[in-house]
Amino acid sequence: MLYRVINLLWGDLRGDELKKFLMLASGFFFLIGPYWLLKTLKESIFINTVGPAHEPTAKLLSLALFLPLVFTYSKLVDYLSKEKMVYFLVGLYGTIGMVFVYCFYHPTIGLQNTTVDSSRLVGWLFFLYVESYISLMVGLYWAFTNDITTPDSAKKGYGLIIFGCQLGGFLFSVLGNVLSADTSLYATRGPLIALIAVSCMFVLVPLTYMLHRFVNKEMLQGYQDRVHYQPKAAAKSFDFFGGIRVVLTHPYVAGIFGLIFFHELISSVMNYQMLTIAKATYSDAGMVNKYLFDYALAVQTIACSFALLGTSFFQRRFGITFCIVAYPLLLGTSIIWYLINPNLHTIFYVMLIAKAMNFAFNQPAKEVLYIPTSKDIKYKSKAWVDMFGMRFAKASGSTINKLAGQTLSVTGFVVIGFIGMWVILANVLGKYFQKAVNDKRVID
Repeated sequence: MLYRVINLLWGDLRGDELKKFLMLASGFFFLIGPYWLLKTLKESIFINTVGPAHEPTAKLLSLALFLPLVFTYSKLVDYLSKEKMVYFLVGLYGTIGMVFVYCFYHPTIGLQNTTVDSSRLVGWLFFLYVESYISLMVGLYWAFTNDITTPDSAKKGYGLIIFGCQLGGFLFSVLGNVLSADTSLYATRGPLIALIAVSCMFVLVPLTYMLHRFVNKEMLQGYQDRVHYQPKAAAKSFDFFGGIRVVLTHPYVAGIFGLIFFHELISSVMNYQMLTIAKATYSDAGMVNKYLFDYALAVQTIACSFALLGTSFFQRRFGITFCIVAYPLLLGTSIIWYLINPNLHTIFYVMLIAKAMNFAFNQPAKEVLYIPTSKDIKYKSKAWVDMFGMRFAKASGSTINKLAGQTLSVTGFVVIGFIGMWVILANVLGKYFQKAVNDKRVID
């Protein structure tokens, strides 16, 4: 009975293959769930301590933070195994997170201080902390997953992984929503939410250990191992700047960069619209916090439902090209609706599509694109693509926000133009991916 349900939802997953994807899905559960608590809290704390007008500047600062982060990450990849990288980053982010928990409880620099001022350092630093978490931790775990998976297996198992992601996001969002329901307790519930999120990060360590301890080694062989790929001699000297060099010179990797760039830029522009309208609508800090947790819960409810019923189905039935092309078309349609009816309700639904359908539909398809690539592209170029692409796109979106603000005639024209380029790029990239897989070729 259980296998029939699994087969219906995700395809023919059995034995060690099922065990592998269950453990990976559990890992993503404790990776994405805490992230959604921290992400929502990040925006709430920032606009309630620093102010929403400074959000574009914070995203520009996250771009400046990128270079030392990716340099350190690239060096660590050369010296630590994939598993040890996971252990190291969990320990690092968990420890730093506990420091923030202490700061939030502090009566002067913490959330009991209701003064909104650009000098509130805790708001700036926590914003950068969470922004780097999504780039480093999530990027690393996806690279790790892509490295031990084949394209055919991904069409089945990635649906289960995304369900784990979104179930974590949903349940943690429910928890955050419950804890933030009493708006008068914002100063104490905010730190408690952060404490729960940071504590749950550490579960990723035993899950990663169990994956390598209890799953058959053959099932942990990825695409390169199956096609007997021999690395190029030059790959042995792949240095820190090799990642960005590949992004700039390799059309396929540059194409993945483009997918991330368009999505993050457009999301940043629309998210700024939502935060600004929300802050103008709700003057109370607790009400703003509750609104954002309501939004996060709605996102996770839709994403979790789609991950259960749609992610694997669409990949198996229609293929990767369809998935990465359909998403920007859907997002573009919702943005046109907002441009016609610009209010808090319509931007709420735009951001539901921008976030929920991205996590459950677009993100897993984008990750599959990395499977037929070399290890250096998976880890080092992916670090540049994911981290720099995300940071650069958000910085670009922030620049648009600074220049145009809420002037819809300007932002609407820019966003729809980027949607058109995004659709064309996704179509070309999807066909390139399918040809490489059909030819059993590694993209390096």
